[in-house]
Amino acid sequence: MPRSTGVLAAFFLLAGCASVTEQRVESSLADAGVPPQMASCMAGEWVDRLSTDQIRDVSRFAKRLKADRERMTVALLIDHVAAWNDPEAALVISTSAAKCAFR
Repeated sequence: MPRSTGVLAAFFLLAGCASVTEQRVESSLADAGVPPQMASCMAGEWVDRLSTDQIRDVSRFAKRLKADRERMTVALLIDHVAAWNDPEAALVISTSAAKCAFR
């Protein structure tokens, strides 16, 4: 019984971390100018499919745009990620944008 309790506790801890990460990604996207519903939808996809480093790279880009008083658009984000030479990130970001646009 104690072992299963420990496994359950670890599961809920990890689920809580994913939730916090998703909220941060959503907030960063919305702050950068992505419409709130789109940011919420895309954040869920990204947390499930992108690495922490890939998410951080997008966050740095969003912060740079915000500092330059530019608004992030989905097209601008897709173009930026395409320049990384990271096919996985480009695929996840472009497909999540398309999927979320039609929700």
